[in-house]
Amino acid sequence: MVLLVPELTFMTGVPEIRKDSRMVKDVTREMLQSPRQHYMRLTSLLRRIKDSPEASGELMRWGLSLDPDIHRTQGRVLPAERINLRHSSFVPAEDLSWNKEITREASISAIAMNYWLLVYPKRLQDLAKDLVAAMESVCGPIGMHVSRPALVELQDDRIETYAKTIRSVLGSEDKVQLLLCIISSSREDLYGVIKKLCCVQSPVPSQVINAQTLMGQSGKMRSVVQKVLLQMNCKLGGELWGVDIPL
Repeated sequence: MVLLVPELTFMTGVPEIRKDSRMVKDVTREMLQSPRQHYMRLTSLLRRIKDSPEASGELMRWGLSLDPDIHRTQGRVLPAERINLRHSSFVPAEDLSWNKEITREASISAIAMNYWLLVYPKRLQDLAKDLVAAMESVCGPIGMHVSRPALVELQDDRIETYAKTIRSVLGSEDKVQLLLCIISSSREDLYGVIKKLCCVQSPVPSQVINAQTLMGQSGKMRSVVQKVLLQMNCKLGGELWGVDIPL
């Protein structure tokens, strides 16, 4: 059993954070810092506590003290892993990110999307066309072949409309490789219904895109589409990248 002192605890996490894109960006920036940056932030906090009579007095009242520096220990530095793509390999940068490389080079294996469905509400028909055009534009560099989808236009974006249409289409088509749905906003109830239909009732790989993530500058849509295509390739059984692990 762990007993927590209320005066020394606080709630962690940020409720409803996914609905605030600006907050997500700020939290991500704080999390993705280098070890040196983390060290500087921690030592700065310790210094501020030490220089604050109020904070120091509160610690003394509880019989606590803070070391002016964090604990140091000798760690093992592992060699960087080489990332292998279909025709090339590379060592990631210091931030261990290889988003640029994996969207410019062909994946180890890619599944051709020959027959897939695109479901969208009528008021988003222009966005759906732009999405298809963007997918056709960026699929080549990552080694994928994306044919024109079978378009399924909905009269509205009600849950019942999505569910009835998807159930009907999947019930009459047995060669669908993947179902891609565009929804007008972040709605967990609609997302849950679509996933239940595609995972339980009529099993087929599925992808749901929030229309808000596609709107704005053209470069933003291109970046989102690249990531979505990589996800879809994985769901179809493709292999994005690998590492040299001797077994």
